[in-house]
Amino acid sequence: MHVTYVKYAGVRVGQDLVNWFEKPLPKMVSQYFNTGDVCVYESTLRLAGARSGAYDLNIDQPVDEKVVAMLKEAKSTIVLRGSNYLHETMEWGPFADWLEALDLPVVACGVGAQAETERPIDLSPQGLRVWKIISDHCHSIGVRGAFSAETLQRNGVKNVEVVGCPTLFRDRNRGLKLRHVEGGPKRVTFSVRREVDKNYALDPAQFVETQKQVIARLDLVSDLHLSCHGEPEEKAFFYRAPQLKDWALAKLTAEGWFDHVTGPTLKRLYESKLYYYARPSDYDFYAPQFDAAIGYRVHAVLPALAVGVPSALFDYDTRSRELAQTFDLPIYAPEQFMKMSLADAFAPERFEKFSARFPERYDRMKAFFEKNGAATRM
Repeated sequence: MHVTYVKYAGVRVGQDLVNWFEKPLPKMVSQYFNTGDVCVYESTLRLAGARSGAYDLNIDQPVDEKVVAMLKEAKSTIVLRGSNYLHETMEWGPFADWLEALDLPVVACGVGAQAETERPIDLSPQGLRVWKIISDHCHSIGVRGAFSAETLQRNGVKNVEVVGCPTLFRDRNRGLKLRHVEGGPKRVTFSVRREVDKNYALDPAQFVETQKQVIARLDLVSDLHLSCHGEPEEKAFFYRAPQLKDWALAKLTAEGWFDHVTGPTLKRLYESKLYYYARPSDYDFYAPQFDAAIGYRVHAVLPALAVGVPSALFDYDTRSRELAQTFDLPIYAPEQFMKMSLADAFAPERFEKFSARFPERYDRMKAFFEKNGAATRM
């Protein structure tokens, strides 16, 4: 099967590995990009990688008739990487023109609605055009949860199926078993997210302040490590580039992240226990070193689960709530989590439904690809 990938993130290496674009260190540090996008792209490759050829299509460029002819001759299948596509301000550029010109089967998996709370979302005329074309070229659109399904259906797109996110299945292990530590987790990894707007949190300032308090509390009760996922300031600390690090320190201090209360704890952790990855495969080796994973990055929690690490989500946006519901995962309001012991928060019984239903959900994801005519490696 020939596959054309759209909304790809990073550079494919072989069949199912992705690296971020190679850049000189100053640019690698100073430019923000979301490692979650890279993780979803690589996970999709692992589940439904090409068998006879692959092409990365830049849908930001106008339709090129030569490329259209090449892909039609190859009888390619268009694969759209999952992301937060269902909101009022999504920009698609000429993607609808590409879809109409190609007139090929489309596989869209892990599609999600994004808002600060679960509310009706009216897609733009451009967005409606894109999703109705996709709907006409697939068996079903794979969404991550009920809110996303309801959003598409409300906008007139009916052939929708809840499958979750490919990242949870990236290890292709239907018999996944979580490794629980007796007495509760001792070594914990926390995924940091400072950059957030009103599409993710009703009160961004409170979101940041609460996150600092959670980190400080976790540092008191565990051997805590932090992971960062694209923010320039955190990358500057990780790479220890002197001038860049000085810039990051000054910026984080000026913005109040390094304040006089939790700042010393955060700065110490940034200096000694901060991890960054530009390749999702590196996180596959990082995560198993820990007894538990938690934080504000969905694509730090799900890939940790995929390799057997008990992991929980924070309840702060529609995406986290949706995925927790879809996969029966523990999800905590930060204030609730602050009052719990780690042994309680990560108790094996809190993961019983997740573990019991994992094979069924694995099979559902596999069947989704098959029903949509895509070869699968699951």
